[in-house]
Amino acid sequence: TSSDDSMEAIEDLRKIANEQCFIGGMTGVVTDIKNVALKELPVYVVIAAVLSLVVIELTSTSFVVPILFLLSIGLAILYNLGSNIILGETSYITQTAVLQLGVTMDYSIFLLNSFEENKKRFPDDKERAMGHAIANTFKSVAGSSVTTVAGFLALCVMTFALGRDLGIVMAKGVLIGVVCCVTVLPAMVLVFDKAIEKTRHK
Repeated sequence: TSSDDSMEAIEDLRKIANEQCFIGGMTGVVTDIKNVALKELPVYVVIAAVLSLVVIELTSTSFVVPILFLLSIGLAILYNLGSNIILGETSYITQTAVLQLGVTMDYSIFLLNSFEENKKRFPDDKERAMGHAIANTFKSVAGSSVTTVAGFLALCVMTFALGRDLGIVMAKGVLIGVVCCVTVLPAMVLVFDKAIEKTRHK
């Protein structure tokens, strides 16, 4: 009922049939759900990104920081989606951008807070401060990220293949998010450090 061939057949039948004809059955329902999900997914992602941006703008110390957070996490999401090619194919429901955004945002916040603390210890050496921040962040998030990965991998024992797909995709997403948090984000923070200082909230 949910195979690609069956859903393509439904689409072909709908092209032939006029507006007075309706195709029922489980395959028709699955096809409609898939079309709605794929159509509305970009809207959900934009809403989540905008709301996250607003919240972080209100709670962070600088106007530039939330943009760097979203760019870093966005890159991790793209890496995760691209790496799905190793699975051959995944369910359309496993477009997990919003979920990955929510799960990995904490890592970025922790890195920046640690960097701010280490800048006080090493006021004349931002690279050294960032080095300590990366080490502290990795130690702190390693345990929580492994727990999160294990939780998502537990979905792989579901009878439905959807559980396996979602578990693997999200487990990869968390690991890639951690890697980007300790590689991409620190580089971006160091590059834009002057802009961060200039745009601090009053």
